[in-house]
Amino acid sequence: MKTSHLLIPILLFTLATNTVFSQHKDHAEQHQRDPDRERFYWQMPERVIEEVGIKEGMTVADVGCGNGYFTLRIAERVGLSGKVYASDIDKAALQSLKKKASEGKLENIKIIYGKADNPMLPAGKIDLVLLVNVIHLIEDPEAFFSNIALCLKEDGYLVIVQWDAKKMDWELREWDEENRKLFTMRTTLQKIYEADYEVYRMETFLPMQNIYFCKPQELE
Repeated sequence: MKTSHLLIPILLFTLATNTVFSQHKDHAEQHQRDPDRERFYWQMPERVIEEVGIKEGMTVADVGCGNGYFTLRIAERVGLSGKVYASDIDKAALQSLKKKASEGKLENIKIIYGKADNPMLPAGKIDLVLLVNVIHLIEDPEAFFSNIALCLKEDGYLVIVQWDAKKMDWELREWDEENRKLFTMRTTLQKIYEADYEVYRMETFLPMQNIYFCKPQELE
């Protein structure tokens, strides 16, 4: 999904790279293959995939998938016995993802042109829905999260990876209060709970984001 709210400058990338370089020595080989090298360090995609519990054979939905930064990695992790639904409202990004999936011979990716309030996922089929840097863009949270709940299996769950204004305080210091508020932990939690979801676990190891593990309240 596109956003005009968050423009990460080269300086921010460089700072994040220096901050977490020591944590990624084991990923040097992947880093060399990664066309988006700077994001690799501050996003820690391999660790995120591990921490959120994505395993072989799972059915995962990457909602707001963009051009597939996480989708492609998830497809490799779940393998041929698993499936990845990649949903976005950006047709150009989905076309880019389609090309990458074809080039990588990843046949377990299902690309979906979603709607702003509905990712158009199959009902009751998804083990895990992943939202990375998306929640602040959702205009109708009630409808959107209701549709997410419908696609989850009985034991399925939602994982939200979202910017944390406190971790990015020096970058956001020139913003007005309204824009800063979009990315506070309080705002993220408020949106989750107002959508009738519960946060049952959090991870804060990312240098600029937090990870929220959520389930619809009615499944608790």
